[in-house]
Amino acid sequence: MEKVKFIFLIEFILVLSGQNIIAQGKIQASFNYSDGKIFVFYEFQGDKIKDYEVEVKLKRTSDPSFVLIPENLAGDVGEGKFADRKNKVVWELNPDEEAMLDGEDFYFDVTALEITTGGGIPWYYFAGGAAVAGGTAAILLLGKKNSDETAPPTGSFPIPPVRP
Repeated sequence: MEKVKFIFLIEFILVLSGQNIIAQGKIQASFNYSDGKIFVFYEFQGDKIKDYEVEVKLKRTSDPSFVLIPENLAGDVGEGKFADRKNKVVWELNPDEEAMLDGEDFYFDVTALEITTGGGIPWYYFAGGAAVAGGTAAILLLGKKNSDETAPPTGSFPIPPVRP
């Protein structure tokens, strides 16, 4: 059983090392409000020719559980080439969102994840599938009972042990 755990651990490490998304550091953002719109400005260092997935969330310093993901965003958000330049996101507030913005301690959490493209299904899906299939096969094979031990028929007494 220890061998199965070791093999599963090795496969798990291989799956984690094959991730195709690289996280960037925290991105400093500033914002302005005007006529029912919030303009968010940010920039980050990265490779100009690579695509990034940029997400914007509104948070509050006085309430760490407060997270608002804006609905109507336009501009430099989503997938695109946003590295090494000044970016602007326009958030058009709806009445429900505007009602939640009472106070002064808000800030924007902007994240950018580098996206690497590859053809077809990444290899770590196959490795993960192989680990699951191999682990299942090992459990079934190693968990077999001896052929001397047979299960009692349903609804009857157990079979007595063989005498020497």
